[in-house]
Amino acid sequence: HQLVLAPMVGGSELPFRLLARRHGAQLCYTPMMSSENFIRPKATEHGIGPLQIHADDSPLVAHFSGNHPGTLLAAGKRAARFPGVVAVDLNLGCPQRSAHSGHFGAFLLDPPDRPLLLNIVSTLSRTLSVPLFCKIRLLDNLDDT
Repeated sequence: HQLVLAPMVGGSELPFRLLARRHGAQLCYTPMMSSENFIRPKATEHGIGPLQIHADDSPLVAHFSGNHPGTLLAAGKRAARFPGVVAVDLNLGCPQRSAHSGHFGAFLLDPPDRPLLLNIVSTLSRTLSVPLFCKIRLLDNLDDT
């Protein structure tokens, strides 16, 4: 895909994705979704929360935050069942205060969390029926990234 609409706060909801596709976006991401919150609500024919689906919004990448391999796997499996979802993306880039307090995003990149992160990536990449992407923040030392 040459034109990708990356996940953006306030810019990845369905109406904006449809607009971006009309102007050439070939692959779009959902907004960041909490894996814990995503596995709870009942799905409708239109989706769940920020994962709103539309026939003209495909291919689509479901973008998740979280820090528990089982919860992320359940969310990824659920998202992969929706029409048009072709991949799951793990957020490892969010630097916001909510990511710090929730222990997700860029805050999973610290050396003490690397075994957890490897477990998450290994679990999802081995088990999901769709590819796993990781949106990652560059660290101060490029070799650590």
